[in-house]
Amino acid sequence: MNRIMMTLALVLTIAVPALATEYRVKPGAPNKVVFVSKAATETFEGKTDKIEGTLTFDPASAVDSVAVQLAVDMKSLDTGIGKRNTHMQENHLECDKYPHATFKGASVIGPKGTVLAPGKTVTFECEGDFTLHGVTKRLRVNVDVTPRDEKTLAFKTAFKVPLADYNISRPKFLFLKLGEVQEVIVEGVAVAAP
Repeated sequence: MNRIMMTLALVLTIAVPALATEYRVKPGAPNKVVFVSKAATETFEGKTDKIEGTLTFDPASAVDSVAVQLAVDMKSLDTGIGKRNTHMQENHLECDKYPHATFKGASVIGPKGTVLAPGKTVTFECEGDFTLHGVTKRLRVNVDVTPRDEKTLAFKTAFKVPLADYNISRPKFLFLKLGEVQEVIVEGVAVAAP
């Protein structure tokens, strides 16, 4: 009996990963990353659609196992002013040295027992490793996931980035000094791999 149970457990262990689906995020619209920078006299945004990577999980039990690998091309961030872009990329983000911001790995904390269904948005609490400017921190975020159909997922999250936590000097433009914390918004669509 023990041998039968062990064989069954082994078969189930091998079969479960086969149920997982890989969804790909490719650069370009509608995918985007936006950071919102606030100062006493001005608020501006930096945007890019250069985000790519994969989300792998079983839609029937999304909480049980998730693998996430997303990367953002930091040199593509555009604030709408070329000189400000250059200053930000060279002096603060050091994009030649640190060309990407990444979010890797993930564990879904809740809600437990969630099954994704087309047209229904579910908010997951997730945790993973966020790397920016060569510094990696464990980050916990809420992510809204909406399956559009069996092959397409829309996702959205927002979180705060304290510049000091990632060894980024606080940008100053003439008399304008930006806030210590930036808000980051990530929106995208992931499509099941063929």
